[in-house]
Amino acid sequence: MKIIALLISALMVLVGLTAVFWPEGLMELARYAHTSSGLYVAAFGRIALGALLFMAAAATRTPRTVRVIGPLIFVAGLATALISVERAQLLSDWWLGHGPDFLRIAACFPLVVGLFIGGATLAKGRSS
Repeated sequence: MKIIALLISALMVLVGLTAVFWPEGLMELARYAHTSSGLYVAAFGRIALGALLFMAAAATRTPRTVRVIGPLIFVAGLATALISVERAQLLSDWWLGHGPDFLRIAACFPLVVGLFIGGATLAKGRSS
């Protein structure tokens, strides 16, 4: 389970860094993600990551905190699955309308959460 937590952490850090250093690339991905098939792919990915993170929480130094983050990601996945394509495109247009600097700032959230999960997982390995 420790490997799963580290992989999820690495994925979150990668997404955050991509948005910080190459927001245009992530904006293109967002355009695809807000199509009918893209919404379901994003929803499935979030649901799977949230469930796996919840199960891997015991392998971290802060399992309670990680057990809160996992269900938040899971619920975001459920919400993604329930949103209409039109609404998703409106949200996408709103996000992308603010420009790359807004996306860079927003990308700090998954970056920080990913670093937190990675640090909590690695710290658990050193103390035991």
